[in-house]
Parts: sequence; C-alpha cells; structure tokens
Amino acid sequence: MKESITFIVNPFSGTTNKYDFDKIVKDQIDTNRYEYTIKYTESAGHATTLALEAASQQKSIVVAVGGDGTINEVAAGLVHTEVALAILPAGSGNGFALHLGMNKDHKSAIQQLNTAKRSKVDTCLLNGKFFINVAGLGFDAQVAYHTKTDSKRGFWNYLKRTIQLSAKYRPEELSLEIDGKKIEGKYAAAVVANASKYGYIFTVAPFAKLNDGLLDIILFKDTFVPRYFMEAYRFVNNTVHKSSITETYTGKFIKIKSVNKSYYHLDGEGFDKTTDFEISVVPDSIWVMQI
Repeated sequence: MKESITFIVNPFSGTTNKYDFDKIVKDQIDTNRYEYTIKYTESAGHATTLALEAASQQKSIVVAVGGDGTINEVAAGLVHTEVALAILPAGSGNGFALHLGMNKDHKSAIQQLNTAKRSKVDTCLLNGKFFINVAGLGFDAQVAYHTKTDSKRGFWNYLKRTIQLSAKYRPEELSLEIDGKKIEGKYAAAVVANASKYGYIFTVAPFAKLNDGLLDIILFKDTFVPRYFMEAYRFVNNTVHKSSITETYTGKFIKIKSVNKSYYHLDGEGFDKTTDFEISVVPDSIWVMQI
C-alpha cells in the first residue's frame, strides 16, 4: 500500500514558486511509494490547521515546505500523532532542515524523501508554546523580533539588523535554574537548543541530539561588542562551545528569570518582551523523516 503525503507549502517563502513546485513534485516523487496532495497556506497559523487536518485524515507524512516558521507551525499540528514530519527547506535560515540533512534544492530534497526513514524525536515547550529547533532570549531574540516585519528577508538583512542593534544592546541580568542547578550573571543571550543549527551555516549547539531527552543551553557572557563579532567564526566551524565567552550546559527543565523584560524567540520567530521563562523537553513526541 502506498504512503499518503500532504505537502503544506508556504507560497510566500523566499525560494518557493508554487507553479514550479507542483511540477518538481510530479517529476521527482516516487509514485510507487507515495501518493500525494499539495496544499498552500493562506495566512499565519494556517499551516497548523492544515497539519491537524492531515493528521485527522491519517496521512502517513506531512511535508512542510517553507522556512523555520512554517516548519514550527506544521510540527505543532503533528506532535503526539503517528503522522511523520518531513521538510523541504524554502526559507532563508532553514536551521532544522539543515540539522536533518535536507538539501535546499527541492529536486534533490524530494529524492531524499523518496528513501527517507521514520524516527521519533523530542520537541520542546517555552511557557507552554511549542518549538522544535532552537529557542532563546536576549540579543538574537531581539534581532529576530525586529526582522520579522522587514520587507526584505535573508542573511544580509539579518546581518544589517544585527550590526544596527548591537550598538545599543546591553546584556541581560539573568537567574537560571537548570534541573535544580542555579546560575546567575549578565549574558548577551541564552540559547536553548533541541537541534544544532540556527540556520544558514551557523551551528550554535554542535552536540545537540534530537532523541536524547535533553536540551543544550548556551550562554553568551557579557563582553565588549566587537568580541562577539570576533568570535562569530565559531558558528561556522562548530566550536561555539570552546569560546571563552560561552558557558554550556544540558538539562531537561530550565527556568530563566530576567531582571528586565527580554525579547525571546521560538524557532527564529521573535516575540515581545517578558521576564519569566520555563522551558522543557518533551521526549519522543514527534515522528520525523530523516535521510
């Protein structure tokens, strides 16, 4: 019996052309293994609705075609179901897709999907909100918050925003509790990672595993602003954990309190400021397709 796939496509993602995509799927999908339908999102949150609908119809696989935000929405609709999440990256960062090893070229990615295997992995919650890749608070969240309304997306706009905001940024005074262990200090950012990559070519948690029941916590210590840029190469060569301006931990349950309100992000989507954060891992809670 063939497996049934629903492709959920964000037509507004930077690399998605819905007319080209229809043809690519038709030409590349293994019709001996799969039968498929394609649906397009129409607004924010629609991808979750479509994923829930696919789950109620007992589809085998739902493929998120878009950026990290689309993947987050689709995954939120599939958690705690038997339907597997697959990804065709079509955004700017594509962090979670890159962690899974998916090719950014859609022809190649569909060919990968033709031979992909199911595996069960962890998901996460921050103050009750779902995420699957990386969350955090501080400077990176501030950049995410201010770039989400920009008309231009992509790496160069993100870099421009980073430089602009860094001039006025001040570290956060944080109190953390990681599985009961207490930590206090001034930090530019606190990153909580289920997978390894922010996006692009940037790895923030080189040892993160999706099925270990643990979260990786990376704290960026207070230092002078140029030092952060000097250490940026470590995101490319997988050595963030070796920097003298980082502290790294693992844990299952994290509480963070910020003296002042702080922006936060979930899978790259920025949210407005708050002071208290509770972050937890939900082990073995979603099926994914991996190569």
